[in-house]
Amino acid sequence: MLPASVLLSVLAAVASVATAADSSLASANSTNSCSMSTTITAASAISQLNSCPTLDGQITISGDQVGALDLGNVQTIAGDVSIFNSSSITSINLASIANVTGSLLMSALTTLNNIQLLKLTSANKLSFVSLPSLASLNLGSGLANVTSLTLSDTALASIDKLLQFKTIGVLNVNNNKNITSIDLSDLSNVTEGLTLSFNSDQASVKLPNLQSAANLTIQDVASLDISSLQYVNGSFILGYNTFDSVSFDSLSSAGSSLQVFANNDLTTLNLPNLTQVGGEFRIFNNSLLRTVDIHNLKTVKGAAALAGEFGNLNWSGLGEVDGDFSLSASASNFSCSQFDKLQSSNKIKGHNYNCSSPSSTSLASRSGGSSSTGTRGSGSSTSGSSQGSSSASSSKKNGADYLAPGFLLSAVGAVAAALV
Repeated sequence: MLPASVLLSVLAAVASVATAADSSLASANSTNSCSMSTTITAASAISQLNSCPTLDGQITISGDQVGALDLGNVQTIAGDVSIFNSSSITSINLASIANVTGSLLMSALTTLNNIQLLKLTSANKLSFVSLPSLASLNLGSGLANVTSLTLSDTALASIDKLLQFKTIGVLNVNNNKNITSIDLSDLSNVTEGLTLSFNSDQASVKLPNLQSAANLTIQDVASLDISSLQYVNGSFILGYNTFDSVSFDSLSSAGSSLQVFANNDLTTLNLPNLTQVGGEFRIFNNSLLRTVDIHNLKTVKGAAALAGEFGNLNWSGLGEVDGDFSLSASASNFSCSQFDKLQSSNKIKGHNYNCSSPSSTSLASRSGGSSSTGTRGSGSSTSGSSQGSSSASSSKKNGADYLAPGFLLSAVGAVAAALV
C-alpha cells in the first residue's frame, strides 16, 4: 500500500492534469478551432472540415474524388491549407473566410473554373498556380492587406479590382495569357519581390505610385507607367517588353544589378536621375535602342557591359566602375574617348576593359572581351524572381568578341618560331 502522503500527491497530480485538459478543451471550444494535420482525398471528409470555423494545422486536399469543394462555413485559416493535383475539383467555395493568417495554396487543378473568397480582405500567403481553367476569382471588395501573392498560369482576364493593397512582401503575376491590364495604382512599396512577367502580349502595367521595390522584374509588357519609382533593392530586370520608350524619372539607385535586354521595340531609355548601380549594369539585345540617358550615373559597383547602336548615349557623369567594362557601339558617331580617359586614370578598375565603335577601337593595358545573354522565362525572371519559379523557353545572345593586337602579334611570333 502506498503511503498516504504519496497517494495524496498522485491524486493531486491527476486532478491537475484533468483540470488542464478541461481548460484546453474549453479553450478549443471557445475559439471554434479545428487543429489537425491531415490529407483528404474523399468527398465525404469535406463536410467535417466545413464544420470548423477556424482551420489550423497542415491540411491537404488532393485527388480526383472531390468535385465541387464547399468550405463555405470556414471563417479563418490559421494554419496551412493546400489544395492541389486534382482534375475533378471544378469550384471552391471559401466565401466566409475573412482572414488567412497562415497560407492558402492552390495548384495543379486543371478543371477549376471559379473560386469564391467574397469576404477575404487580409492574408499572409496566397498562391494560385497552374489553374489553366480558372476564369473567376471573386475577392469581393479586394485584398487590402497581403504579405505574399502569386498568380500564375490561370485563365483570369482581369485582376484590376482585386489588388487594393499599398504594400506587399512578394507579388508575382506571371503567365496569365488573358490578363491585358495590371493596375496597381495603390501600390507604393514592395519589400521582397515584384514580378510581372509574360502575361498577355498586350498587357499594360500601371505602377504610378510605386516608390520602392526589391527584386523588380518587368517582362513582356506593352506599356509601363512607373514614374515615381525611387529605389530598387536587389535586382532590376527589364526584358522582352514591346513598348518603344520608357522613363524612370525618379529612380536614383539600383541594388545588386540592373539589366535591360531583348526589348526589340525600345528606342529610348531614360534614367536621368540614376546615380548608382550596386552591382552589374548591362544593356544588350535591344535592336532599335538609340537613345540612352544615364547622364547622372556616377558609380557602378560591379561590371558594366553595354552593346547596341547607341547613336545618342549620354553617360557624361560616369566617375567609377569597380568591375570589368565592355562597351560596343555600332553608331558611326560614337566615341570611346571619355571611357578611355577613365580607364587610363584607373577609374575603371576591373581587369578587362573594352570600348569599340566603327570610328574608334580602344584597348588599354587591361584587355578582354564581353558577351551578354538574356533568357526568356515562363515565370519570373532569371534574376533570382521573383522570386523566379518557371523554366526558360527561349534564349537570345548578343556580344562583342574582341582580339587584342598584342595577343595577335604573340600568336604570329609563335607560329614563326615553330616554322624555324
